[in-house]
Amino acid sequence: MRGRRGRVNLVDTEEMAAFFEQLDHLNLEQLRVMRAAWRSTSREAHEDAWTTVRSIGAREGLTREIDRVRNRALAWASRGSNTIPYRISDDVTWMETKIEAGEAIVDAALAVALGTRLDPDCRSLLIGPWLRATEALR
Repeated sequence: MRGRRGRVNLVDTEEMAAFFEQLDHLNLEQLRVMRAAWRSTSREAHEDAWTTVRSIGAREGLTREIDRVRNRALAWASRGSNTIPYRISDDVTWMETKIEAGEAIVDAALAVALGTRLDPDCRSLLIGPWLRATEALR
């Protein structure tokens, strides 16, 4: 989507709105699945994917937009609660799990935002934990 002055806007798109809507409806177990799936991938694979993301940002002038996507995803992971009603005693576990899943959430958000700009292998690595989590409890 193009924003002001013809700039690409990766955050304010229908795809990203749908992603954050789904994110708001994840439960604790899904966040745990996402976190575990992200951690099961090697550090080298994550670094390679992020090298690809950064090179796309540099090549297509999207570095600021990539940062906006990352910041929005991290903001979601660190805010107080979402639409799932948890008791106060559950709140600490909920927050810790959201924060611990933050890296997987950022990767998934970037995979959605960058879409076909990513090669299929890189996109699969970034969005894989999200897909496992959202399919795990269906």
